[in-house]
Amino acid sequence: MQAKGFHTTLSTRISLHVRHEYSTCDLFVLYELPPDVIIDSFELNDHGLQFEFVGNANLELPMAEVGNEAGWVLVAVKPEGEVVLVDVPLHMRYGVPGEGRNPRHIIQLHTPTCFWGCPSSYKSLDSTFSSRSPEFAMLNASTHFKIIEHTTSSPLSLNIPVGNMNHILYIELGTVIVTLFAFIYITWRCWALSKTPCSAHLKMQ
Repeated sequence: MQAKGFHTTLSTRISLHVRHEYSTCDLFVLYELPPDVIIDSFELNDHGLQFEFVGNANLELPMAEVGNEAGWVLVAVKPEGEVVLVDVPLHMRYGVPGEGRNPRHIIQLHTPTCFWGCPSSYKSLDSTFSSRSPEFAMLNASTHFKIIEHTTSSPLSLNIPVGNMNHILYIELGTVIVTLFAFIYITWRCWALSKTPCSAHLKMQ
């Protein structure tokens, strides 16, 4: 499924058919986000999510200023019921301008990793769940991990509009003209205000 626009929600559906086997474990979802995608920590707090974020937290930077640094979001989930749905709001950065009539940029998302984080008593499980992810303080109590295979997520592809390279000259020219008019107006207003006290003083005499 592909979403369009700069704002969407990534929904992950987790099936917990054998959750009784992991009653003393914690359930997590790990998201690896491309540089184009950002999260708003305040928004995630408003959604009641317990999470930890590692990456570039500057929401205002365009793609041209970010580089290739990925972002990571770890969400702790309450294993209630046979199926759990986790919704994470996502936002896109302004992309690098392209060419063509209506240039667009396709962003591919990685499939989230859902797993149990368990104490040392679960010795039969793996001692790691990902060789690429950074360290998370939320996982300090977990020493063994079990990845959950029965999960689905959508959307995993994002389609956003980007600026047109052919319009840059017009945008820069328009910016210069607006800035020049603003400077002239402010200068005129400052000059007019500087004359007001003098005029009032002459009338009182």
